[in-house]
Amino acid sequence: MKKAVWIAFGAAIVGVNAAAEAVEFFTDTELVAYFRVMLIMGVLFITMVFLGAYALVSAAEEEKPLAGSVHNTLGADKTAAAAKKIPPQSQDGGTGRDPLEPDK
Repeated sequence: MKKAVWIAFGAAIVGVNAAAEAVEFFTDTELVAYFRVMLIMGVLFITMVFLGAYALVSAAEEEKPLAGSVHNTLGADKTAAAAKKIPPQSQDGGTGRDPLEPDK
């Protein structure tokens, strides 16, 4: 992200100064250095907000491991025998049949 901010800073300097020179050439209005610096910093801060939002969205979209909290997935810490084990909350509720089997 540091590299992207430096690229945005360079682009803001070039873009704002080019626009200021074009305004001075076509309208005979001088844009003072303080105004140019203010425009450069404004462009840079707006770019940093969008870059930060993009970084947050990109990090949120990455897949996170389940860390073994789900009983029906196989992971590095689980074996096939542990995955076939019925979780305690879904065991027989007094009906005499396995609740995971469909009705026949």
